[in-house]
Amino acid sequence: MERFPFTWAVFLLFKASCVQGDFVEPLESVTFLRYLTESQTRLPCRYKEAEGEIVVQVTWQKELPDGNREQVITAHFTDGNTEFGRYSGRVKFESSNPTADSALLIPITEDSDEGSYICLISTFPNGNFERRIALTVWNPVSPVLLNVDSVFNSSNFCNLTVTCSTDHSHISSSFTCGSESCKQDDGQQTNVTKQENLLQVYLSDDSVICNHSNHVSWANSTEKIRLICLLNDASPEVVSHHHILIRITVVVLSAAVLSASVFFYVWKNKSKSDFELSYNM
Repeated sequence: MERFPFTWAVFLLFKASCVQGDFVEPLESVTFLRYLTESQTRLPCRYKEAEGEIVVQVTWQKELPDGNREQVITAHFTDGNTEFGRYSGRVKFESSNPTADSALLIPITEDSDEGSYICLISTFPNGNFERRIALTVWNPVSPVLLNVDSVFNSSNFCNLTVTCSTDHSHISSSFTCGSESCKQDDGQQTNVTKQENLLQVYLSDDSVICNHSNHVSWANSTEKIRLICLLNDASPEVVSHHHILIRITVVVLSAAVLSASVFFYVWKNKSKSDFELSYNM
């Protein structure tokens, strides 16, 4: 009968006596995260050791398109931290004790940081354990412009057409307001732009809202329909009313100018008469 080496027997006995630890964060083997460019990204990783178990080293890696892995940063329990290649100076551990809390920070996130990251925990005596984080990097949505294309007023209703636009897309919609309420004639309009950015124009509480959003940012522009209609009201009654106001204003200003002229003429003549009287005396 083949005899089992004594050293292997001792190792297996020691390993069997050790209970394996587990990840506290993240709990799932694969986690999906989204962050904005220029913002700080946090990739969580925290392994809780079991009794008799030691975390010897933590290694963050990024998976390349060909399936290979590149080193990002490591933390050894005695040798300290090491950053690699293009990540040097761009990444850091969140904690001053990274073997206990191994979360990775990317203070200024770039488009090229998107990808799959692996947090590899090397323990003694139980070996290696890992968590994978799929990072999607988003750009903030661009501002939106809400432009009123046309307005038509009648005695009973107001109809207007607007265009909601961004740097890369635009949609148009028409609205009608009666005496009591407003409606969107063609229903809520939606357009999905690049990187799943959503462009919408819709009606809410008699306001036209143009909204541009993605999973991590948004921008909008709002206009009050009734105010637009009022400012663009060209009905005969309003025009007549405006003409009356203009005529009244002209008359008032003319009267003011005439009164000022008469006052100045009287004051000037009176001053002249007083001067001549004083001189003759």
